[in-house]
Amino acid sequence: MHKLDRAGVTPPACLTGYGYPAHTWEDLGRECKRELRAALVRMQGEPGVTTPDANEYGLRCAYCEGRVLHEGHIEHFRRKSPLHFPQLTFAWSNLFLACGSNDHCGHYKDRKGTSYDSAALLKPDQDEPDDYLHFHSSGQVRVREGLEQADAHRASETIRVFGLDNPTLKGARAKALSVYKKKVVGDLDELASWTPADRQAYLAGEIAQTRYEPYATTVKHFLQRSA
Repeated sequence: MHKLDRAGVTPPACLTGYGYPAHTWEDLGRECKRELRAALVRMQGEPGVTTPDANEYGLRCAYCEGRVLHEGHIEHFRRKSPLHFPQLTFAWSNLFLACGSNDHCGHYKDRKGTSYDSAALLKPDQDEPDDYLHFHSSGQVRVREGLEQADAHRASETIRVFGLDNPTLKGARAKALSVYKKKVVGDLDELASWTPADRQAYLAGEIAQTRYEPYATTVKHFLQRSA
């Protein structure tokens, strides 16, 4: 999970033409859904690179950071069902683009029978996930050490409800880091001999260069521990 900047994206004007209880999500027109997806791509993709027609470049799920393939899944952070938050069905602030997996992320969160308090979940356009979650080089996601009890609860609930500890995700993160390390193995072997300033500059540059790759936070946290 990574921080997203919603403020930098203009919400689709067409959403204002819809509202609960006059409309349901099924009433959303095809063109408005296309505009909505394009706005979400701008929020979650690489600026100046990712487009709705080239979303393989930099577009990642709002929750697991996996690559979003095909159309992805327009996800309601707070459930739109009549028993939960139907008034947020068309609220721009409640919408993300997620992967289509049923084993983790949006579909997993809202599977039948699951129970949670949405206020206890990290919202990536409001919270800084780095403050709560640590993505270990093994591929595991862990609650940050030293958190206050309430913050630790939010971190653990986010992992549980979104299924971020799914074994498939663990393997994908570990693989992404392994591929990255092979590319820079020479530099990593020499880091200890560099001056602190050169080491910090190199690591900052690598974090910036990989920030839009799938599972980039795992790489980022590995590099930060190498500082």
